Amino acid sequence: MLTNVAIGYTNDDYIAEQLLPTFPVAKQSGKHFIYDRGRFRNVPNKRGTGSPSNEVTLKLTTGLPYFCEDHALKQFVPDEDVKNAITPTDPFQDATENVTDLHFVNREIETAAMLTSTSNLTQNTTLSGTSQWSDFSNSDPIKDIRTGKQTIHAAIHKNPNTLVMGRQVWDKLIDHPAFLERVKYSQLGVMTADLMARIFEVDRILVGQAGKNTATEGQTDSMSYIWGKDAFLAYIAPKVQPKMITLGLTYTWEQMQVERMRGTDEEDRKGTYIRVGNFYYDENIIAASAAYLIKTAVA
Repeated sequence: MLTNVAIGYTNDDYIAEQLLPTFPVAKQSGKHFIYDRGRFRNVPNKRGTGSPSNEVTLKLTTGLPYFCEDHALKQFVPDEDVKNAITPTDPFQDATENVTDLHFVNREIETAAMLTSTSNLTQNTTLSGTSQWSDFSNSDPIKDIRTGKQTIHAAIHKNPNTLVMGRQVWDKLIDHPAFLERVKYSQLGVMTADLMARIFEVDRILVGQAGKNTATEGQTDSMSYIWGKDAFLAYIAPKVQPKMITLGLTYTWEQMQVERMRGTDEEDRKGTYIRVGNFYYDENIIAASAAYLIKTAVA
């Protein structure tokens, strides 16, 4: 039952899995294949009478290897807490959800760091001063996004379908005059993600709202947003399949499991460990050209 709790756990604030979709693999490590762009060449295909057909080739290489590392955490549940639990609390389920949440916070932080790095997304620009979208008088977010879309399409010949931004970017952008002028006669002048997606001509907008606590345990909490003040466009395949182009994948091996661990030490302490592990995964960017990063989009 607790394994089902962990697997079914959802938190709308986390967007990592929507950006790097899960791709189950049979082996813990391996490589993915990359097809070259030879199929876009203008190859002569006319054949004279009695002449052989023009021969073409298909170049197939391998990308960076993946290795699905295990991620595991545990929490101690005292017997006293179990005996004194009052409905609807369940110490074992509470521990499972707490540890699972910590797993997902870690993965969200890893994903954000990967996808907001100019070393990884080499198609990028950095806004500063009057070009930042928080400058309502001088900035032009619609033009900046159009540039990003053109850059991605020129690289992969697909239009990006997803725009991602941190909550701090969203909070500024919804009040930008460039958008309010376009929606003032509809929806009572209120900007929504769907309306903004239509203006930018993308399928969806994802807002990274998840937070992290950077304080060590026992110290005063220090909360901040995981996704910061960046934004990026990306093409993310609507369906994960063997042959596709997409920004990246999360290779997964095995399935997350929850275990109740009780040994000699736990008998002495009078309690049970709830361990959430067997969480083998590796996040991998497989097509950096399918993204365009906008650093420090707002001040």
